[in-house]
Amino acid sequence: MSDDEITADLQAENDVDAAAALANDDEEDDDDVEQITAQKVLEILETAWINEMCAPEILPNQTDMLELMVSQVSHMEEQMRDLDKNDFRAVVHSMELERVRYIMASYLRCRLQKIETFTQHILNQEDAREPDDKRLSPEETKFAKEFAGHVDEYFHKVATQYMPNQQRGELDQRIVVPNLMSHVFLKANVAVPAVIVGVDDEEVDMAPGSQHIIPYQLVADLLQNNQAQLI
Repeated sequence: MSDDEITADLQAENDVDAAAALANDDEEDDDDVEQITAQKVLEILETAWINEMCAPEILPNQTDMLELMVSQVSHMEEQMRDLDKNDFRAVVHSMELERVRYIMASYLRCRLQKIETFTQHILNQEDAREPDDKRLSPEETKFAKEFAGHVDEYFHKVATQYMPNQQRGELDQRIVVPNLMSHVFLKANVAVPAVIVGVDDEEVDMAPGSQHIIPYQLVADLLQNNQAQLI
């Protein structure tokens, strides 16, 4: 079996309809159902994973894409039960499933690490955001609040209760915040004119596919608009 045939076979089995998870049934007609393949979902997840790994702050969650991919992984596992273990397709499918599982686990692990490191900062930002702009999933929000409560309780028992009242009230000084001016590697997805890249208001025109080293805060909005991605 050629590589092209294996790729075609994988793509054929990985087709998935994401409209049910991404669209509101009350706002769309059945005729306008958007079709998306599992390959496209995986590409979105891979980009989100790399962005999350490279960005200093926590980014908007991709819960919908994760749920779709988990469902597709389960579907592929069921299909693999019908394959002979000596079938080369079973080996290829198994390797692909392991890769997908690793991406999903690493993505979630990275987000949890950021939540544990910048807990109070993230919660403060979430409280200030509109409901549609929330970056944490409901499960992540619950975890962050519980984690913050446990940390506060622990520090109160071992330290803060023995401190003077003035030091005890200096809560803001104990909040850890990400360094948004740390430099990141960036790749432009589309042409982006007049991007400010320095303190002297120096501007650079980004061509599609061009790569740059630049402070994260200056290009954070490009990631949100999918005009660029981190590498």
